[in-house]
Amino acid sequence: MHTLICFGDSITAGWNGCEDTPRLTDRLKADLGWERIINAGVSGDTTSGAIRRMDKDVLSHDFEKATILFGANDSSYHKGIPLDQFTDQLKCIVQAISPERCILLTPSPIIDERQTGKRTNSRIALYAEGVRRVASDRKVPLIDLHHAMRAYGDYTDKLLSDGLHFSDRGYDFLSGLITKKINELEKKG
Repeated sequence: MHTLICFGDSITAGWNGCEDTPRLTDRLKADLGWERIINAGVSGDTTSGAIRRMDKDVLSHDFEKATILFGANDSSYHKGIPLDQFTDQLKCIVQAISPERCILLTPSPIIDERQTGKRTNSRIALYAEGVRRVASDRKVPLIDLHHAMRAYGDYTDKLLSDGLHFSDRGYDFLSGLITKKINELEKKG
């Protein structure tokens, strides 16, 4: 049975502005066609929280791949995980899960004016670069969500009115990127 674990924060959890929803996992089930998609997203989580819950939420399961998407909260002013600590914690997560089973995702850009005082695109871009470095150093497949959304142009339709969380179009986009990457990895064998 093919199983994917989606490990992350509120973007992974499917926060819709009121509650966590299966918006990502439902799309992945349809797009990917794998038997089990386990959502291990926790709203408000950082890599510090991820390390504490990794055994229960990830390692206790039998799975082929795990997507890892953190950075929006780590880079925020109210959570404030320093960049070097963020990258060190990502390395620990990758090592515990195993580089062969991980797919790292960079944090997505935001709408700055809707996140005033919470986080900025310039700061998130530093954390996205940190994820790229970890992926390169540990030879882990990467989905550069940050770059893909920026390259798209006006990505505001992919975000809710809060300027951070994903709209339905955002989840369509994210599921498409994850599905494409997993299909590429399966072809490589």
